[in-house]
Amino acid sequence: MVAVTYTSQAHKEGRWWVVQNDQVPGAISQVTRLDQAAEAQREAIAFVEDVSADSIEVLVRVSISPEIDREVQEASALREEAQEREQRASELRRGVARRLEADGYTIRDIGVVLGVSYQRVHQLTH
Repeated sequence: MVAVTYTSQAHKEGRWWVVQNDQVPGAISQVTRLDQAAEAQREAIAFVEDVSADSIEVLVRVSISPEIDREVQEASALREEAQEREQRASELRRGVARRLEADGYTIRDIGVVLGVSYQRVHQLTH
């Protein structure tokens, strides 16, 4: 069975998180903790749509305030950019290590050039 993915919005009201589904507006849940939101929404959507909860996946989007939401988005974008840059750096280190090894440099010398341990050079070259 292929699961259908739904998107729900969560916001805080007092001590409760109110979660409402975008595609099935009648599916509304209240939870005390955000980690309960997706499961509560699965159950609510299944009830409203009269389908099995096992066939439902829920992506919960949280809104605190416009300022906090922007900062969270920026942090996520920066983290993604950092991961992409780290991947590119790893690819470059691997390429340099392999070229230097092919040119006859020792594993230890390559480690000094790249600023990594000789064990890491061995991993990069194999």
